[in-house]
Amino acid sequence: MKDNILSLALENVQENTPLRLDIKEREIAKSDYLYLDAILEVYLSGESIELQAEIRKEIRKHQLPKLYNLAEEFDSFVLIAGKISKNIKEKLKQRNINWIDAAGNVFIRKRNYFIYVDHGGTVDFEKEKDRAFTKTGLKVLFLFLQDESWVQKTYREISYEANVSLGSIGYVVNGLKKRGYLVRQDEKKYQLIRKEELFDQWLSAFENKLNPDLKIGRFEFVHDDLRRNWKDLDLGMKSVWGGEAGAELVTNIIKPKILTLYTMLHKGDIMNKYKLKPTSNGSVEVKKSYWKIRENSKTAPALAIYADLMLSGQERNFKVAEKICEKIGNEW
Repeated sequence: MKDNILSLALENVQENTPLRLDIKEREIAKSDYLYLDAILEVYLSGESIELQAEIRKEIRKHQLPKLYNLAEEFDSFVLIAGKISKNIKEKLKQRNINWIDAAGNVFIRKRNYFIYVDHGGTVDFEKEKDRAFTKTGLKVLFLFLQDESWVQKTYREISYEANVSLGSIGYVVNGLKKRGYLVRQDEKKYQLIRKEELFDQWLSAFENKLNPDLKIGRFEFVHDDLRRNWKDLDLGMKSVWGGEAGAELVTNIIKPKILTLYTMLHKGDIMNKYKLKPTSNGSVEVKKSYWKIRENSKTAPALAIYADLMLSGQERNFKVAEKICEKIGNEW
């Protein structure tokens, strides 16, 4: 149950706010008698803070004294709960005790950070089964669509490869089963069906839910010759070309106006490594990768390039996308 609460809370916070939260550690012993359920890393605007979490299904008034003690013991304490009543939320706020609930409501006051979102919603754990097209679900589904063998892997393996919480995988898989996209092949194996329809559903959800959160910024090379010779740029192991740039490298039939770079690096590292400077109308669009970039790869997966081209709204890109689609179709 705690895994489910934590997964839903982190996922819904990321759905409703610009925050990104990662699980750093689980079940941490701080002394012979005191345990924490998790250590979280919270990222906002390129910076991060660490929070020490206690996870509960629901909080009652009689449990408040223990929470107060934990908040005094740990300077970076946060309560994560399935449900928190309005009255208890106010009591915690009055004492500056951080809290997050499974619906994605959040109160965090730490250093120079103050984040408060409360849309009043709650989560019914019995009904919260279909998570196929949330931000987390889109990352898992992208992995499956690229390589269907991943549907046979363990939840832990999928969680690691898609870089999402372990507890969320079951919700995503159940959602795909419920929608009829994931069916039994035999007693031990599953398979995806209606893949083109599934990818169309993925693309629609990706455009509105995940893609807006990927933007790091627009940049320009500090020297003109770097822009002219962008194909020769040594990207290393944590960045790849997507969009028109990726399409040019794959098809050799388009001259990119915008160079889309997907990366796992932070903004400062990007600027230093690739000699880029931020500018609102720069020719280099830098985005966070939503998959694990593999060594010796210079371009994003075909599915990602196709999505970039189709979502660009540029007619000239649609024809190139058709070529990419032929490649995807052959793989399917």
